[in-house]
Amino acid sequence: SARIDEAEDSLQELEEQRQKELETPLQNLADRLRKWRDVLRDSAGELGLDREIAHAPAADAEALETHARDLLAAGTEIANAAERRATKAADRAEAERTRLRALGERLDVPSDDPNAVCRAVRQRAEEARHEERTAGKEKERFAAIADDIRRLRTLLDQTRRKEDALSDLAEALNPGQFLKWLTLKRSERLLRYASQKLEEVSDGRYSFVDPQQTDEQWRILDNESNQPRSPASLSGGEQFLASLALALGMVEMMERTGGRLESLFFDEGFGSLDPHFLDHAIEALKSAAEKRLVVVISHVPAVAEQIEHVLAVTREATGSRAVWLSAPERERLAAADAQSSILADFPE
Repeated sequence: SARIDEAEDSLQELEEQRQKELETPLQNLADRLRKWRDVLRDSAGELGLDREIAHAPAADAEALETHARDLLAAGTEIANAAERRATKAADRAEAERTRLRALGERLDVPSDDPNAVCRAVRQRAEEARHEERTAGKEKERFAAIADDIRRLRTLLDQTRRKEDALSDLAEALNPGQFLKWLTLKRSERLLRYASQKLEEVSDGRYSFVDPQQTDEQWRILDNESNQPRSPASLSGGEQFLASLALALGMVEMMERTGGRLESLFFDEGFGSLDPHFLDHAIEALKSAAEKRLVVVISHVPAVAEQIEHVLAVTREATGSRAVWLSAPERERLAAADAQSSILADFPE
């Protein structure tokens, strides 16, 4: 029991010694590191540095040692930034001194005395105000005739504008120029409507180009390559679609300007279209046929299949014979055409 009591006393002494020689110094060190960390954080903020300063850890010897090294690295970085900022500030100060010397030379005052330069600037400002007052008096003397001068200038500008307008009108009313202008305007309006129709029947592939953009020559715009093309470069089917779009554009233009086209005639061209674009063309013609007579001359049975009124013309020994086809007859004609197309792929 005595030894236990002695051991407890020794343990108490060791705990007190540990607290005095280890815990307290570590806590003091942690407090000092925390203060240094606050100083570094404030310094980084003043310098505008995006530098994160870690908080002090618990009173652990190894952790505090690591934290102290981190603070040392941060302090070195901040000190270098402050030195760079000081150098930059010194350069700016030197630049401002140079500007001050240049301003002093212009004002004929000692260049190293900012107060003298400021006084000289104020004096020059006062002189400028005096000159402004003098100019104001001169302005009042001329104010009496200023209105007359402005009226004359306005009249001169109006006269010049009228002269230019009359000159342009005289040139525009020249028979050749006027007809050219009128034709161009008509063509622009026609192509505006025709472009919409061409985009519809070509699935957006083609449209017409404004003639002003191509030296007044009509061009087709390939919307895939965004390049204008000559109509001669199109395939037969594409040329037919362009012609169809022009006809439909003419119809719409006439309707919008108070005119009217009572009938449209289309002779051939459908045989150059594939089934997809043929359907587009037929739908466009059906829309045009709602208000007028549309006549289509074609040897393509697929066209007859989609049109309600079909007049079949056959050539016989005694002459030509024309017969209106019924709906079943149109279907048999289309079926016979499809069958002949299938059998054409096989040898006899």
